[in-house]
Amino acid sequence: MTDDKRETFLRQANVAVLGTVDARGRPHGAPAWYLYDDGIFRINTDRGSQKHRNIERNPNISLVIDRPAMPYYAVMIQGTAEIGPPFSDADNLSLSVRYLGEELGKRYAKRSGQPETISLTIRPRKIAIFDPMGG
Repeated sequence: MTDDKRETFLRQANVAVLGTVDARGRPHGAPAWYLYDDGIFRINTDRGSQKHRNIERNPNISLVIDRPAMPYYAVMIQGTAEIGPPFSDADNLSLSVRYLGEELGKRYAKRSGQPETISLTIRPRKIAIFDPMGG
């Protein structure tokens, strides 16, 4: 997959799986919606969630974003996550509309978000592509 195709894919509303490591060294994977811009991923999650606690202890993460239908492919990322403040109202709305569409996204955004959330900023260190169709 070319860089242009990869960028186009990452800008689509695919659900990612965020991998972290818990306090006992066990892997933890969780689905996540994300915003993507300039090679950086941003995820909103509940304050005190397993993802949040794991990243506080160990910022190393994996992120897998795949297309589960033909033509199959995936972007697999290794990197680090930084904990930040909750998404702004505009970012929360953008995320909600991205995954749910305009009407449902606006309703969802009104009842989700601040202040019981935190943001995760993910900076890739390594990116691998799975593209069995060679597209």
